[in-house]
Amino acid sequence: MTKKPASVSKSKPTAKKPPKKAAPLKASAKSRTESGPKPRKWDSATFLVLPGLVLLVVGEVAARVSPAWVPWLAPAGYVYGLAYPLLAVGTVWRLTSFRWLKSLGALAVLLLTWPSFSHVFSVGLSKPDVAISEDSFEVTTFNVRRLDEFEWLDGDQTREDIATWLAEQPDGIWCFQEFPKRGKATLRSAGFSWLKPSRRLFTWPREAGPALASSYPVKDWTTYMFQDKGAGRGRVLQADVETPAGMVRVFNVHLQSLHFDHADYNAVEEGPSREEGARLWGLITNASKARALQASELVRRMEESPYPVIVAGDFNDTPMSYAMHALRGSRADDTFAAASWGPGGTHLGAIPGLRIDGILADTTLQCVYHETHGVELSDHRPVTAVLQAKK
Repeated sequence: MTKKPASVSKSKPTAKKPPKKAAPLKASAKSRTESGPKPRKWDSATFLVLPGLVLLVVGEVAARVSPAWVPWLAPAGYVYGLAYPLLAVGTVWRLTSFRWLKSLGALAVLLLTWPSFSHVFSVGLSKPDVAISEDSFEVTTFNVRRLDEFEWLDGDQTREDIATWLAEQPDGIWCFQEFPKRGKATLRSAGFSWLKPSRRLFTWPREAGPALASSYPVKDWTTYMFQDKGAGRGRVLQADVETPAGMVRVFNVHLQSLHFDHADYNAVEEGPSREEGARLWGLITNASKARALQASELVRRMEESPYPVIVAGDFNDTPMSYAMHALRGSRADDTFAAASWGPGGTHLGAIPGLRIDGILADTTLQCVYHETHGVELSDHRPVTAVLQAKK
């Protein structure tokens, strides 16, 4: 065997050491301060914006979808007046906190829904700057609650106060609801005169119901209940009245009531139990279905009228309900647009500012004045509108 030369030796390969990793640079206190905390997805205003936005959208849908189709939408009209301020306050909060991009969507919704909210709360922007003309006339609607014959308030004193208040009102068309069978004699006994000036009274036959008093000639009149089997117990007194602005057809209406009893009102004020809540829900949805059907028949009768129409009375429904949205169609406008300021609440109950009484006037008529009277002579406040022909 041949030996390898001594110069040639077997060398072991040297292992390469991995390069040292550079130590991470520590962020200075200054840089940490400048970077700040991560932005939050939810801010405090969200707790106002989100519920307000949801309730507004649901309310807009409820005003356009019949409760006969989707019953659970019916109560949305009762909270519409709360939803708009919630969204408005939350949006202003974001704007003043310089979260402008987050405010854009809510701001757009507020602008789009303002026409609807103006039916719930008036700021006087739609009040017409028009002088009252010689052909103007007044329409008043008042649920007199059977002239307090069961002494819910002060009995004889209440009737005297109603008689005094009516005597102070100008001539015109008065639409009463829940007017008792002997209401004319009752008011006369309380000191009210039907002779000076001469006022003709037209009443519901045989029992309490709608009644109409007019110092203008009444050419024709009739009473009826709604024809649809599911339309409940709403009542209408219809009259053709010759006013200074011409002939008008008046629909004095009392739409379907909730039919709450004393225990139901207590449950609303104190907070209902589970069983009471289910009962209240059923009463609200059933009444809303009936009023939707009643409104459909009224709209048909309004469209058939050869004269300008006036719809006045106790609607038992909020301005953003399906029934009221249907009645405010191409033929009539809500005179509340001429109100000065506030919600114009008419019902003296557990929910403040609830407007369930009102007057709708034909689009050929202009409302130059609207007032919700402050008197408390019933569980409803009277409403008056001054109307005249559009020039």
